[in-house]
Amino acid sequence: MANQPIKMDAGNKVLLFVSAIALAGAVIFLVAQLVNWLGQMGVAERTPISEEELTARLTPAGRVEAGTVEVDEEEAEVSAGDIYQNVCAACHDTGASDAPIIDDSEEWASRFDEKGLDTLFEHSIEGFNAMPARGGDSSLSDEEVQRAVAYMLDQADVDHGWSPDNGDEDNGNGNDEENGNDNGNGNDEDEAAEDDTAANGDTVNGIDLAAGDAARAESQLYGRCISCHGAQGQGVGIFPSIAGESAEFIAQRLVAYRAGETVGDDTHLMAPNARNLSDEDIADLAVFIAEFEG
Repeated sequence: MANQPIKMDAGNKVLLFVSAIALAGAVIFLVAQLVNWLGQMGVAERTPISEEELTARLTPAGRVEAGTVEVDEEEAEVSAGDIYQNVCAACHDTGASDAPIIDDSEEWASRFDEKGLDTLFEHSIEGFNAMPARGGDSSLSDEEVQRAVAYMLDQADVDHGWSPDNGDEDNGNGNDEENGNDNGNGNDEDEAAEDDTAANGDTVNGIDLAAGDAARAESQLYGRCISCHGAQGQGVGIFPSIAGESAEFIAQRLVAYRAGETVGDDTHLMAPNARNLSDEDIADLAVFIAEFEG
C-alpha cells in the first residue's frame, strides 16, 4: 500500500502544464529586463571639451573684491543754509529756550556788539546755556559751525566781516578783550574769579542764586546726581562732566530740563530728575556744583 504510485487524472496534468508555461514566461521576462538594464548601464561615449569651455564652466557667477575705492569727485560741501535748516532752525526759527530768532536784527546786533564774533563762535562750538555743543550735531566741524553762525548774522543784517577764508582775522567789532586778546593788566585769573562770583549772584528765571545753600545740596540733593556725574562732577562713562561750570549755567540747564525743553541728547534722562525740583533746590544745586573744579 505504501509503495503505490500517485495517480494523476487529466485535469491535474493540464494544470501542471499551464503552471510550467507561466513559470517559463516569467523567467524569460525577467531575463529580458536584466539584459535591457545592463545595456543602459554601458559607458556612454565621451564628448571632448576645450580648455576654454572648461574654464568658462568653472568660473563662478560672481565674486567679491576688497580694496581702496577711488573717488574722482570730492564730496560736495554742505551749505551754511543747509546746516542751519538741519541743526539750528528748530530753536532759532521758534525762539525755543530763549534762542534769538534768526531775523531778529536788534537781538543779534546786541549780542554781536556785547560778546564779539569769537565768543559767539566759541559758545556755538562748545555749548552755552540751553544750547548743546555744535547745536547737538557732533559731526559738524568747527568751520561748519562758524559758517552757520555767520549765516544767521547775515540773515539778521549784522555786518560781521567774517568768511571761511579770513579765519581768525580781526572781525571789526573792536571788542578785543571779549575776543581773548591781551588787555595788558595781567589779572586774567582775578577777573575770571570775579566773573564766577558775579554769576553766582545772578537771578535765573526768578531764582536767586545768592541764596543757594551748598551744604543742603551736598547732604540732601546731589546724591541722586553722583551715579551719572560723579562725586566731583567729573562725569561717569558716557555722561558729561559738569565740573567747572558756573552756577548760572547749571541753574539755566536745570530750569530748562524742569520745563520739559529739549536741551541735548540726554534730555530724556535729565527731565524726570529735574521735573520736581523747586526753585530752592535748583539754587542750592547750582551753587554747590559751581564749587567743583574743572
